[in-house]
Amino acid sequence: MVSLRSKILGVYAISKLTLLAFAIIVFADLHYLYRQIEAGQAVADLRRSALEMRRDEKNLFLYGDLDGLTHFTREADEARRLLATFRATFVGIAGETDVRRLETLIDDYAAAVRTYPSVSPAHRDAASDAIRTQGSALYQTTRDMLTRERVILAKATQGARNMLFIALVTVVFIGLAGGVYLLHSVVRPLKRLEQDLSAIDEGRANELTRPSNDREIRSFVEAFNAMLAHMRAQQAQVRQNEKVAALGVLASGVAHELNNPLSNISTSAQLLLEDADADPEMKTLWLTQIDGETERARRIVRRLLDSVRKPQPNLRTHGVADLIQSSLRLVDSQLPAGIHVCVDAAPELECTADRERMHQVFINLVKNAADAGARHISVSAAEKRWRASSEPNALIAGDPAAVAAAPMALRLCVRDDGPGIPDAVRDKIFHPFFTTRDAGDGTGLGLYLVEEIVAEHAGCIVLTTPPEGGSCFSIWLPTRTPASTGLST
Repeated sequence: MVSLRSKILGVYAISKLTLLAFAIIVFADLHYLYRQIEAGQAVADLRRSALEMRRDEKNLFLYGDLDGLTHFTREADEARRLLATFRATFVGIAGETDVRRLETLIDDYAAAVRTYPSVSPAHRDAASDAIRTQGSALYQTTRDMLTRERVILAKATQGARNMLFIALVTVVFIGLAGGVYLLHSVVRPLKRLEQDLSAIDEGRANELTRPSNDREIRSFVEAFNAMLAHMRAQQAQVRQNEKVAALGVLASGVAHELNNPLSNISTSAQLLLEDADADPEMKTLWLTQIDGETERARRIVRRLLDSVRKPQPNLRTHGVADLIQSSLRLVDSQLPAGIHVCVDAAPELECTADRERMHQVFINLVKNAADAGARHISVSAAEKRWRASSEPNALIAGDPAAVAAAPMALRLCVRDDGPGIPDAVRDKIFHPFFTTRDAGDGTGLGLYLVEEIVAEHAGCIVLTTPPEGGSCFSIWLPTRTPASTGLST
């Protein structure tokens, strides 16, 4: 399995090998140029010796300078030494045949000059002509060799410059390629991890996705997701423990509430038993009290059962407008007089939901608004693309990641003109058994159940405070395809 470490070390090793190759190329070029300069110096020295020999020849012919023969002989020996020492260099410049011819020419030329003083006067003109011819040939040969060497040196310099340029371009290209490779294989996966972490922090995702198969990233993603799952399990357990603990308090409250109607029932029943011959109107009154208190006790028990039970959702496709209207019919008798509820939902809108559970959602939200003092309540529905609220005080509960992943979502909005929810308790309103009402009035499970039911439908609920006041609960439920009408963004 590949890893970030191996990728980074691989790029590092390639860069170092590239620099080493560049250094070797530079060293080889410099060494080659040094050899060419050394060869040029040898050719220049040979050329200088040939010129010195010609100068001694001239002095001999013009001035009869016999002392110059010693210097001539020394220069001839120097020329032979140069040819012997740098033979490979000269062969590389002029070829084996020309070098041998040059060696023979130097030997013949030196021998002719040394024997010239002993030549008879009658043959000196012929001897001097032969010496001049040999000297001229030596001069021409060394000049041609020097010219060739200069051409070779110029080509070597140009070649070294081109090689250095190519090597430099290669080093830069490999460096850029290594940087791009690290950007795509190392930096980009880390950037995606950073974005996923931000999405989890903002509630737009539930877990990290693996951006690459690198060992370090794979291990981190698996460990992080396992940690998230463990934390969620612990939070669920803590929440359940809190719920169980609070149920004891709730049971005590319910027992206290049941005690009153049971006491009244018991009193009325005893009166009936003790006074069997009582006035029929009085009996009717006592029986009515028993029936009323029994209904009161039934409502208390039913409220408790509805608060704590969590049946499996029975998902069916329903018309949104009908779902809202049927919910309002159920809660209408429980609303105080003077409260106006309006509905704005297109008749073609549909949703897949548990009808009874969604009834609980609308009943709880509308009843809470009415109990808080709202006089006007509006319930609207529209299909939209998920857009998290930009308001700084927006409170999101449920599963916004599932809503964000869906192509479209159904937004159910319950808005009221009540006093709103105080900032001090906003973060607690979806907690179980939390209530702002007086003791004994309400269980504190209404909004908790709303959030639970919305979460069962893979949705989320957003609480905002409109500028005009009141509260706005927006329920977002993911849908598969957008409706043919009523679409807004």
